[in-house]
Amino acid sequence: QLAGFGAGHINVVVFTSGRGTPTGSAIMPTIKVSTNTPMYSSIPDLIDLDAGTIADGVETLAQVGDRIFTEIIEVANGRLTKAELGGHHEFALSRMYNTVIK
Repeated sequence: QLAGFGAGHINVVVFTSGRGTPTGSAIMPTIKVSTNTPMYSSIPDLIDLDAGTIADGVETLAQVGDRIFTEIIEVANGRLTKAELGGHHEFALSRMYNTVIK
């Protein structure tokens, strides 16, 4: 999917995860957002932002939205994501149609 986003001229991806999927992209920066604080706390080197603070009652949806927006701006201006710092640059091209070989 990320390769398709890049082909569609997407410049920054925000990837939410509840299980800590170590996703990155060779084509564009991928900001990873955790949906729960325990997961964020267990793998802070893979996750850029903790949105679990909403469920924890620490922040509002609007406050986390502001943090995500700020992160997008900073990454678009050159700050490296955790995926980039960790060398995660998975790349896959999905098939759009069935391929028949004769």
